[in-house]
Amino acid sequence: MLGFIRHHAADVFINNIYPMIMKHRVNALKKKETINVVFLALNVSMWRYQGIYELMAKEKRFKVFVVLTISTTYSKEQQTKDLELLRTYFSSRGIDYYDFDETTGKGFDLNRLNPDIIFYPQPYDGFSCEEHDYKNFRSKLLCFVPYGIGQTEEAWFYNTQFHNLAWKLYYPFPVDLERSKRIAHNRGRNMVISGYTNFDLYLSPLAKDVWKLKDNKLKRLIWAPHFSIGTKNTFYTHSNFLWMAELMIILARRFETKLQIAFKPHPRLKSELYKHPDWGKERTDEYYRLWEEMPNTFVETGDFIDLFKTSDAMIHDCSSFAIEYLFVNKPVAFVTRNLQSTFSDLPEFGQQAIKMHYIVKNEKEISAFIEDVVFDESDTMKDKRSFFFSTHLKPQSGLTTNEFIVDDIKRSLGIKVQ
Repeated sequence: MLGFIRHHAADVFINNIYPMIMKHRVNALKKKETINVVFLALNVSMWRYQGIYELMAKEKRFKVFVVLTISTTYSKEQQTKDLELLRTYFSSRGIDYYDFDETTGKGFDLNRLNPDIIFYPQPYDGFSCEEHDYKNFRSKLLCFVPYGIGQTEEAWFYNTQFHNLAWKLYYPFPVDLERSKRIAHNRGRNMVISGYTNFDLYLSPLAKDVWKLKDNKLKRLIWAPHFSIGTKNTFYTHSNFLWMAELMIILARRFETKLQIAFKPHPRLKSELYKHPDWGKERTDEYYRLWEEMPNTFVETGDFIDLFKTSDAMIHDCSSFAIEYLFVNKPVAFVTRNLQSTFSDLPEFGQQAIKMHYIVKNEKEISAFIEDVVFDESDTMKDKRSFFFSTHLKPQSGLTTNEFIVDDIKRSLGIKVQ
């Protein structure tokens, strides 16, 4: 009975009281001459706010800031690497940023920027450093754009405390709103269907060649293993990395004269391997080093848009990439030893995306995908992927996703939209 009372009280606050508090905050900002907007950057691979940042930077009413942060669930080594890549990313674009202090282990004090709106890279409790924890900034307007395309109906993707207290959640597809209305305590009241921010980048015909070897005779294959290898605090265990780790090295060496492989691990994989009893730091570091040193392989842990656009194919077991890679309409294999189990954790939309893949479960099938589909270019699923893209992924609005998001914020704050 007590649990019901607490749950009911939370629902009353979220659905009745909190919307009035939010309306008061928005009305106050409408009168403010300059609106301060902070973008927290966790790592380059998950950075989704470049386009929004650039558009807001052109607006007179907005003053924009980039602040580097860390994930407390990552190892110290991973945190350091992520910060290094972020510094390079923003410096190369001439963007000023407020750094994370690795000496003290503390994040930049956001209060010094007097933020009105804060864009977060993750919506999870206990994920950010204390200085950047969203619970310290509940009086601000919190915004979030998913760093990947979610293939789940679990509460962690739609119904955390952050999801319910945020001002705006910009999700890509109508199916997200349908799920949120069913799952979230606030029934998706703050969710806006905007399209997928990365799609704006896929639209551009331009792409930087990020591959290690520029030899056109070599096919370009991405291997993107997920982090969920079964260690503590993983949401589920579907990664095939542990049995594929040695196999992919064997294949890279076997096809050295015909194939180049980009090892694109999930940003969290290294931290999880450090904790794994059969791996640990020394073995993990040596494994990553080997991928850097083999003549036809390299490790990619940063932005992946150009990597995808200039690739020939991909092998992976990441549910978000199951849709993401379909934007480039190139051959893609999904690794699972139990397709029924994989489907049991995915909603219908996710299952449909997986069906656009070649399904592989062992060395023989992975080798066949490389030889038949990648080398011989016998891509029998191309038309199916094209139809799926035009039916489910191609945006119908005349605006880019980033333009849509900025215009929505401007309208909400009473700022004239051109």
